[in-house]
Amino acid sequence: MMDGASLRAHLLAVFVLAAVFGTAVFGTAVFGPGVLANAWQLPGELESALSALEPEQRRFVESGAALDFMPARQLEHELGTRDAASMRALVADLMEVAAQMGYDAERDMGAIPLNLDSERFHGGAIPTPEPLREIERTPGPFSVHRYIFPESGVPTFAGAMVAIYPEDLVAGQVDVAIIGIPNDMGSGRRNAGHGPRVMRALNTIGTADVQTLLNPLEVLSVVDYGDFAVDNMSTARTVGHVTDMVAETAATGAVPMMVGGDTSMLYPGVKGVARHHGKGSFGLVHFSAHPDVHRTAVHPISDTQAIFLLLDENIVTGRDLIQVGLRGNDVTADNLQWLRSQGVRYHTMAAIGRLGYDTVLERVLTEAAGGPEKLFVSIDVSVIEPAEMVAAGRIASNGLRVQDVTRAIRHLCAAKEIVGFEITDMAPMLDYSRLSAVNANAVLNACLVGMAARAAGLAPDYVHPLALDHEQD
Repeated sequence: MMDGASLRAHLLAVFVLAAVFGTAVFGTAVFGPGVLANAWQLPGELESALSALEPEQRRFVESGAALDFMPARQLEHELGTRDAASMRALVADLMEVAAQMGYDAERDMGAIPLNLDSERFHGGAIPTPEPLREIERTPGPFSVHRYIFPESGVPTFAGAMVAIYPEDLVAGQVDVAIIGIPNDMGSGRRNAGHGPRVMRALNTIGTADVQTLLNPLEVLSVVDYGDFAVDNMSTARTVGHVTDMVAETAATGAVPMMVGGDTSMLYPGVKGVARHHGKGSFGLVHFSAHPDVHRTAVHPISDTQAIFLLLDENIVTGRDLIQVGLRGNDVTADNLQWLRSQGVRYHTMAAIGRLGYDTVLERVLTEAAGGPEKLFVSIDVSVIEPAEMVAAGRIASNGLRVQDVTRAIRHLCAAKEIVGFEITDMAPMLDYSRLSAVNANAVLNACLVGMAARAAGLAPDYVHPLALDHEQD
């Protein structure tokens, strides 16, 4: 066995080689052999090399557990070139790393402790005290703007009026309540928590659509329903409150249109809608670069787990879930196979590249048309090409163009009864030009336009005659 300094130097060399030969996947000590182990078998010509190992060491290698710390190509190289003593030392070191990375009840906290005696334990989510709610005010949306046209005053989504309580939504017969959920714990690059305030500040929501020539605010009753409280030290503590608030909003008849915040909030967003409408009663179309089906994460909820949790808890059924635009590191054979096993229809950028966007879009629309009449539409802005969305929290190259995404969303929101909408993971600090925020608003506006077209009795593919050229000279 090596001393501490030698071990550190040796493992540094191992991980440098891992970076050259392939990316290591961590987690064996907690969850058993990882994805690579499921597909790897020890080459027969290397069987004899294992005879020099201790029985426990041999099981560690044969099970594939070692692949969580060393790529298969490198492991096979080491087995074929090292002498017995050196091989035993290497495997012992890898097993020591596995033990150090695993959970040890005597060493590791099973949960992060909270100060239960804090006077502000629920400070961020305490409802307005009843005496203050008894202040006389006729329920309903109200303006916070200084002038008739909302160019000055308190910024609101789409310049819309404000609602605070469910009774405001009911009294105002509100169709759409736009809500900020500024959670910022699960994103790859921080600042998604500022997405709602920056999108509010731009006057690019509630604008007329060039296809239908409809102004959604003239057809729908839309309000800014403020932000829901989040605990930016604990996404897990945020989930319950957001779920309750979304369910309360949906129960008024208004469609919750949520603005993140990171994509972990997709889970309580859909869960809250399901609490009112019922599990499995609606479909979900999710535009994202990432499948978000991480099944062995350390945290109970983050960006990478939202879709897995929704499927695992049967909040949405696999046959009613459609994913569009998948690409990037998490699009692995294991994750795609798992999605298939759940009955999920997914459309990767590889398929879009091979078949063309129009063909794939037709498939998506056909799949959605054959699903439940009610639909929740979600977009993680990572689905958009970085040239048009550099502020994505989990950015991935070679994505969809904004006009392609908005076209799909506008059609879906016109074709189906929308029960919820969510846009997530726009981190405005990463784009000082504000182009990302403008494009995020365009996506949100596309759903508003689609809902307005449906309310006006227009077909999803309707185009106003004046919106088309007539071969004028």
